[in-house]
Amino acid sequence: MKSNFYQLAVFPLMAAVFISTACGKKSSDEALPAAVEEVDIPETPAAAIQSIVREVASGNGSVLWQAMPASYQDDVNQVAQLAGEKIDSEIYDRVFSTVGRVSQVADKQKEFLFNAGLGTKPPEEQIAKLREAWPSIMELFNSVTSSSISSTELLKNFDGKTFFDETVSPMLLNMDVLSKINPDPDQPPLSAFREAVVNYIEGTDTMAKLEMVMPNGDVQVEDFIKVENSWVPKEMADEWVGKIAEMRSQLENIDVAQIAQMKPQLMGVFTMIDGVLTQIDEAETQEQFDQALQGAMMPLMGLMMMGHGIGGGAPAIPAVPATPGGSTLPSAP
Repeated sequence: MKSNFYQLAVFPLMAAVFISTACGKKSSDEALPAAVEEVDIPETPAAAIQSIVREVASGNGSVLWQAMPASYQDDVNQVAQLAGEKIDSEIYDRVFSTVGRVSQVADKQKEFLFNAGLGTKPPEEQIAKLREAWPSIMELFNSVTSSSISSTELLKNFDGKTFFDETVSPMLLNMDVLSKINPDPDQPPLSAFREAVVNYIEGTDTMAKLEMVMPNGDVQVEDFIKVENSWVPKEMADEWVGKIAEMRSQLENIDVAQIAQMKPQLMGVFTMIDGVLTQIDEAETQEQFDQALQGAMMPLMGLMMMGHGIGGGAPAIPAVPATPGGSTLPSAP
């Protein structure tokens, strides 16, 4: 059984670089949280990964940034900042503001949303699960919508440490809550890894084969190598340079002319969505809500089709790329 813990741990990193489903801007006078105290990560491979696993499983996303090789940190910062320079700011910020409004309207009309069946009422068990998950869903939105990726201007000054300190930890905690509400038999919740044990099998000063034993007895084996002063999954290290180069190339080769050609249509779809959201926001009965929700389908489909149509070169609104490597043991990238 694969736990895919690695993908959970690395997702916030990838989201920091290429996230496309968040919104809102942080106020310049908003108080920032106190600096997060760094964890003392051991030097030996098994102890290092054990420490990272337990910190992440406890919701400390900051340790992921701390455990990354310095050159990887530079890569992430540079790619995010390049995205801020190259992405069409009007489209990017409009996506953010639209999704932000979706979040606000959905929270206001959540009782109608819970019961929305478009003709068939959802099962009570499904409604109960959604109701239980709702606070965490909203907090996930809020943790990103107030973050340093919420506009192209903020991306231009992106700092990975700040993002991981302020944003990744609440994301991990809420992901854990959601995974417990709707459990996946093939994916233990994040907190289950607190009890995982990482053992050294064999290796050298710069390479190590490790196993992680889960409380239920599942065992995962992973090869790690030492990059600078950090232990990194070998598969990811093998792909890192190429993946970063690909990201940079996509951003550098954005087809500005093609985006400019499609931009009026795209902004028109956003205007349509705004109109539908107004109807949903003003709905006073379940019937009115369901009718307005059904009306949202066409502009949303149009937006998705246009996103695919932007095609050649990099997309106007970058999508979260595949995680480098297929590792299952956790580590900072």
